[in-house]
Amino acid sequence: MKGKNGISWIIFLIIVLAAAGGIWHWVKSRAPKEAAQAGPISLPVVKCTIQDVTDFYDATGTTEAIDSVEIRARVEGYLEGIHFTDGQIVEEGQMLFTIEPEGYAAIRDEALAQLKAAQAERERARVDLERVEKAIESNAVSQQDLSTKRAAYESACAAVMAAQAALDKAELDLSYTQIRSPFRGRIGRHLADVGNLVGPTSRPILTTLVRLEPIYVFFYMSESLMKGDFIGRLRGTTDEGQMPFLIGFADEADYPFRGQICYVDNTVEPKTGTVYIRGQIGNEKEQLLPGMFVRVRVPIQERPKAVLIPERVIQTDLSGKFVLVVGPDNVLERRQLTLGATQGLMRVILSGLDGSETILSSGFHLARQGIPIQPVLEEQGASEKAASSKAAKPDSSSAKL
Repeated sequence: MKGKNGISWIIFLIIVLAAAGGIWHWVKSRAPKEAAQAGPISLPVVKCTIQDVTDFYDATGTTEAIDSVEIRARVEGYLEGIHFTDGQIVEEGQMLFTIEPEGYAAIRDEALAQLKAAQAERERARVDLERVEKAIESNAVSQQDLSTKRAAYESACAAVMAAQAALDKAELDLSYTQIRSPFRGRIGRHLADVGNLVGPTSRPILTTLVRLEPIYVFFYMSESLMKGDFIGRLRGTTDEGQMPFLIGFADEADYPFRGQICYVDNTVEPKTGTVYIRGQIGNEKEQLLPGMFVRVRVPIQERPKAVLIPERVIQTDLSGKFVLVVGPDNVLERRQLTLGATQGLMRVILSGLDGSETILSSGFHLARQGIPIQPVLEEQGASEKAASSKAAKPDSSSAKL
């Protein structure tokens, strides 16, 4: 019985598969006729955009303070006062720290007293020398006496110079007990508290100070761009003056900061094939801090009447990038593309389109080269319009490059 049941199941499966194959062939034979009766399928299309654009070189940069100093104690003593709040803006010449001045004031007073004593000795030696010089005229004294008095006077003059130097050093050391800001900038946290012993050998660094306005941005540019007049434009030696550039925060899309290239290195880094470039940003609102990673955009060249299409309509296969354009009688044609720079959601087309074409924008799984379609013009999206408008003016918050 079991053998007969197995044979019955096999016969049943054969009948089911045969029926399924017949249905498939019937559907397949009917599909072309129904498609022909229905006519070309309606698919969305878009037009090319033609406008002036700017090609940019995009890189990652790092901000760097124009001036950055370590505030140090140059004389030994106990820290007597801290005259700022950590992290605040301090002005040039503003008092930052006070080191106990009494010991250095006493040394200064002692040096001043020694100077006055040396000056008095020099005056006595001068009077003695003048008296001997008059007496030598009448041979009242010997030549040896004159030489002795002259040597005494010169020695007294040297003693005055030494005393003056000691006083200058004492006054300098006394001035070091008051530590002032060398320029306007943002100060860091204090690294020593009131009462700590500070000096060149003990706690020499008291805090740090950086200038935030303006600020440097440095990045690297490929050596392949260093040709023609571009290197002169980078260096600012052309009639156009210093080259502008834009930067933006790493996690944002816009480029709100505008600056100028101020330095191009004189060598190429052999390991990377890049050149060190440095620019300067105003940073009036002090939004940029030293050490930040930023996105850098440098204008390379103007491209008038460029052809742009939405990035989403570009297809890819083993032969490269292509689009399907609507040809005569609404038949789809394949066009191979050479792509240029990205402009937001749009892409510049260097070759393959002249700007007059109508391009299939979606429904790619329903279309292929050589079939007719019913094109339905698609309204360009708001985001693509914004990206297209920014192609010529890439940053609305900055002056045009």
